[in-house]
Amino acid sequence: MAPLSPLAALLGLLLTTTPEASSRAAPETERGQFSVVPFVLPAYQPETGFLVGSAASLVHQPPAASGQRESQVLLAAAASVRKQFTLLLQPDVYFLDDRLNLTATASAARFPDRFFGLGARTRAEDEESFTPIFLELELSPKWRIAPRLYVGPTVRYQHARITRVAADGALQALTGAGGGATLQLGLTALYDSRDNTLNPLTGFLARLNLRSAHEEWGSDYAFDLLRLDARRYLPLPWGERHVLAIQGLVELRRGEPPFYDTSRLGGMEMSRGHLEGRFRERQHLAAQLEYRAPLFWRFGGVAFASAATVARSLEDFDTRDIKPAGGLGLRFAPLTDVPVNIRLDVAYGTEMSFYLNVGEAF
Repeated sequence: MAPLSPLAALLGLLLTTTPEASSRAAPETERGQFSVVPFVLPAYQPETGFLVGSAASLVHQPPAASGQRESQVLLAAAASVRKQFTLLLQPDVYFLDDRLNLTATASAARFPDRFFGLGARTRAEDEESFTPIFLELELSPKWRIAPRLYVGPTVRYQHARITRVAADGALQALTGAGGGATLQLGLTALYDSRDNTLNPLTGFLARLNLRSAHEEWGSDYAFDLLRLDARRYLPLPWGERHVLAIQGLVELRRGEPPFYDTSRLGGMEMSRGHLEGRFRERQHLAAQLEYRAPLFWRFGGVAFASAATVARSLEDFDTRDIKPAGGLGLRFAPLTDVPVNIRLDVAYGTEMSFYLNVGEAF
């Protein structure tokens, strides 16, 4: 995962929530108009403690009869009690009758973090504190080449400065210990057949990212990345809104990425119950499944389980290093006409953890 993921994930939920909610709330006469949607959302997760995210989104709602998708530009910020801050500008705009989708990200963050070493066998007592400061820019125009399938180039620039590093710690000897700049060029493909982007009951989603960084392009580090995130949602036959959700994640790197741009096992999305970054390395394999069911009134419940591991190379993967985790969760829908849940999850992996957030984990 990206270094900003604990805070950026909350902001991503703000982004995901905005268009659907505003579309459902808007009267028919306002379709095809621009509107501004504000949000303030509290959250909790082990990596950040309590945090608050706020956002304002400029949304364009096309006429209902057009069948076109909403476009928006999001400006968001988040801060945690551990003095972690991030600011995000993220447009997601459709052009030419939805034949072209343009997404971009501009973010800045100061993120005090913890480092335990590299690999799947790090020890909790080896924890080191450090503070990275990130600036990230990403642009991805994608063209629709088949129904529900968009493909296009991606350019990503990241600048990092690492501060407050222990003078005698293991972090000092790693690639990227002093920060640096990376320019990555590549390809993005997106396929999405979900019935709903907020809380899907059926469908399939797959995102493929291929990126490379080379010193000839002005990068301080040279490496290649392949990331595939696939998700399937299966309605179950014994009741309405009973769903089995399945996710698989593959992250593979070749070359010498900086330590802060390696895979991070754990977090509030994949491998709940493991502190994000407790285990990190170049390669990352993970899978999880979640059973979702209605309980009563606006409440629902989930049961989930996951398995994941990291390794330096493909040859180093060892089944003994697989990190299982699982837990239970409670869902509450605050609005009857918007399928967005407030979620509380309790999970155990390397430690007992709980998560309070908005939207599903995946």
